[in-house]
Amino acid sequence: MGSTEGRDERGPDRSGPTHSELSGHARDVVQARDVAGGIHFHHADRPAGPSPRQLPADVRGFVGRREALDILDGLVEGGTGSQTVVISTIAGTAGVGKTSLATHWAHRVKDRFPDGQLHVNLRGYDAGPPVSADQALERFLRSLGVAPGAIPDDPEDKASLYRSLLAGRRMLIVLDNAAAVRQVRLLLPGSSSCVVLVTSRDRLSGLVARDGAHRLDLDVLAEDEAVQLLRDSTRGHRGPDSEADLVQLARLCARLPLALRIAAERAAARAHMPLGELIRDLQDESSLWTVLSTDEEDDADAVHTVFAWSYRALGDENARMFRLLGLHPGPDFSVHAAAALAGVSVIGARRLLDGLAGTHLISATAYDRFQFHDLLRAFALEQAVRDEEPKGREAAVKRLCKWYLEAMAAAAEVHDAQYADDWHVHAAPTDLTGVPDVSDYERAMAWFTVETDNLVAISRLAAEAGLHEVAWKLPALLRTPFLDRHPVQGWLPMADDALTAAHRSHDVLGQAVTLLGMSIAHRQAHQVTAAVEHSRSALAAARQVDDAWQTIAALVMLGHALRLGRRLDEALRAYEEALEIARRLRLRLWIVWGLIGRAEALLDAGSHDEARECVSATLRELHEGESLGARSECLWVEATIARETGRLTEADHHIGHALHMAYETRNVIYQGQCETELGRIRIATDRADDGLAALQRAASIGRLLGDQVMESTALDVTGLAYQALDRLQEALPFHRLALTGFEEIGDNWRVACALENLAAALDRSGDPSTAASHRLEAVRLLRAYTDQRARSLCSAIESRLSAR
Repeated sequence: MGSTEGRDERGPDRSGPTHSELSGHARDVVQARDVAGGIHFHHADRPAGPSPRQLPADVRGFVGRREALDILDGLVEGGTGSQTVVISTIAGTAGVGKTSLATHWAHRVKDRFPDGQLHVNLRGYDAGPPVSADQALERFLRSLGVAPGAIPDDPEDKASLYRSLLAGRRMLIVLDNAAAVRQVRLLLPGSSSCVVLVTSRDRLSGLVARDGAHRLDLDVLAEDEAVQLLRDSTRGHRGPDSEADLVQLARLCARLPLALRIAAERAAARAHMPLGELIRDLQDESSLWTVLSTDEEDDADAVHTVFAWSYRALGDENARMFRLLGLHPGPDFSVHAAAALAGVSVIGARRLLDGLAGTHLISATAYDRFQFHDLLRAFALEQAVRDEEPKGREAAVKRLCKWYLEAMAAAAEVHDAQYADDWHVHAAPTDLTGVPDVSDYERAMAWFTVETDNLVAISRLAAEAGLHEVAWKLPALLRTPFLDRHPVQGWLPMADDALTAAHRSHDVLGQAVTLLGMSIAHRQAHQVTAAVEHSRSALAAARQVDDAWQTIAALVMLGHALRLGRRLDEALRAYEEALEIARRLRLRLWIVWGLIGRAEALLDAGSHDEARECVSATLRELHEGESLGARSECLWVEATIARETGRLTEADHHIGHALHMAYETRNVIYQGQCETELGRIRIATDRADDGLAALQRAASIGRLLGDQVMESTALDVTGLAYQALDRLQEALPFHRLALTGFEEIGDNWRVACALENLAAALDRSGDPSTAASHRLEAVRLLRAYTDQRARSLCSAIESRLSAR
C-alpha cells in the first residue's frame, strides 16, 4: 500500500495561528468538505463557530429619532421568516447622525441576534482609501473563525464562504459609511435570519432596486429634538438658557447632531458666558466661512462653521495636536502614536487628546485610543495644510513613521523569539516617546492586532513620503505576525512597495531582506516557482553586499522552496552551501536549521541512514533546553524514519515527545505534521481506529492554516486508516478529496501518491479496471522524479500493474 508524503517544513519561520488561538475556532473546520463529499470523520463533533460581538459602544446621550427607531424595529419584526434579507439603508447628509442611529438601534436589538454582530467602518468618505468589500470580507471571515490561509483569493469565493458560514445563523451586520453599492453587495448574507444595516451619504439606489433594501432617509433633527440635545449636553454645566437662544443656536448648527454636540460642549465649557455671546461668535465665524466657502450646501457650511468656530477656540497646543492628527493615515490612533506625531510626551499627549475629546473634535474608542469623524479628519487635514509649514508636516510624518517602526521592531522581537527568528531587521531607537508595553508574547500580539490597519497604512505613507528605510523595514518586521493572521495576498503589496523603496535608496541589504520575505510568503501559498525565484534573487542581493547571515538565510529558504517542488538534489546543494558558511562563521542557529532542512530532504528522498545522521548532528548543536521547535522537528524526522524502517515502538516514543513539544511551543504547523505522523504510526501498529482522531485534528489544523498539503495529506492517510479497518467505502471519498486537493495546487508528486492509495482501495473494493488507470497515471507522473523514494514507488506500482 502506498502512502503520501505531505512534508512542507519551513525552517525557522513559523507562520500560522498559535495553539491558543485555535481554541476559539470550531475544531471540525473540514466540515464543509465533509458535507460536500458526504463523508464524516470517526467520532467527529461539530461545536459552534465564534460569535463575534463587534458593535462599538452605544451612543451616550442619544436624543430623539423615535420615528426612525420605530421604522427599524418594524423592518426587523416584519423581516423575520421572510425569504428576502432585510437591509435598512440609512442615507443622509454628513453629520446628520446616521452612525449614531445605527449604533444605538443595534444595541437596542442585539439580544435578538444570539449568534453575534459584525461591524465594519467602510470609510467611504475618509481622506484615505476606503475599505473594499474584499477587505471587509477578509475581516469578517477571520472573525467567523476562518484561518488566514483558508481565506480564498477571489472576492466572489470569499463571499460564497461568508454566506455559507452565516447560513442559518441569526446575526446582525452593520456596514457603516459605505460610499457605493460595490462596497456592500458582496457583504450581504444569503440567509433571511440575518439583518444588515448600512449607513451612507449616498442613496444606494441600486441596493434598493436590485437587492430589496429598505431605505430610511434621515433628515436633520426636529427643532425640539435639537434643542433637547443642547439642553441634555449642557445640563449640570450651565444655568438655564433661554428657549430663544437655544433655538437660535440649534438653527446655526443646521440641527445637525455632530455640530450640535460640538457647540454644546463649547457652551458647557464656558459656563459663565451668556449663550448670546457664544451665538454672536458663531455668527461671526459663519460670516467669515460664507466668504471663504464655495460650497452651496447650507448643511455643509454649518458643519464647517462649527468646526472652525471650535478649532479657533482651542489653545495653541490643542490646535496643533488636532491638525497634526489629520496627517495620521489610519482609522484610529493611540496616545503613544499621537505623542510621536506631535513630538510631545505621552503624558502631554494624553492631556491634549482628552481635551480634544471633551470638545467632541475626536472621540475615545478605548482607554488610550481615539478616532475622528470622517468630516473632522478632513477638516483637521485642511488645517494642517493651512497652518503648518511643509517642513513641519514632513517632520511630523517622519516622527510618526519612525515611531511605528520602533514599536513594530519591539513587538516583532518578542513574537519571533517564539520561533528563534531574527531576520537582522532592527530599528534604531528614537528620542520620541518610547514604545507601548509589548514585553511578552500576549501583549505584543494584542498590540499588533489593534494596530494592524495602522501599520499597513503607515507602510504605504512611508513609501509615499520617500522614507525608504521605514518603507522596507516595516513590511519586513510585519511579515511573520501578519501572515500568522492574514492571507499572503494582504502582505505582498506592502512587500512590492518595500522592494521599490529599497531599490530607490540603493539599499541592497533591504532588497535581500524583502526578497527573502517574499520567497517565504509565496512558499506559504504553495507557489513554488515564485518562491524559488525570490529566494535566488535574495541570494544574489545578499552576496552583492557580502552579508553572510542573509546569504545563509537565502540558501536555507531556497532549499525549502526547492523541497516544496521536490527538486531534492538542488535542495540538498543549497543546504550544504548554507551549512558550509554557517560552520565557518560558527552561526549555530543556521547550522541547526540547515541540518534539519538537509535531514528532511534526505528523508523525502528515502535516504534514512543519512537523514538520521543529520538529526544526530543537529541535536549535538543544540544546548540543553534550547529551541524546543528544532527538537520537535528532529523528533518528527526520527519518528518517521523509525516507522518507515519498521521500528514501531521507537516511532511511537519519538512522536509522543514531538507532539508534546509542538503543543508546548504553540507551533500549530508542527502540531499538524506530528498528528499526521501519529495517525500513520497508529495504522502501522494495528490501531487505525485510534489514529482517526489524530488525523481529524491534523486535517482541521491544515484547514485552519489554509495549508492544503497538510489537510489533503491528513485526508489521504485517513483513507489508509479506513482501508486498514476494511471499511473501503468510507476510505474512497477521503482518497478522492485528497487527490482533488493535491491537483488543485499542482503537486504532481502527491497526486501520484494519492492515485496509488485510491487505486489500492478500488482494487480491494472490486474495481480493478479503474484502479489500473489510476496507477498508469501515477507511473507517468512519477517518472519525472529521480530520487530513491520515487523510483521505488514507481517500481512497486509497475509490479502491481504487470501482476494483473
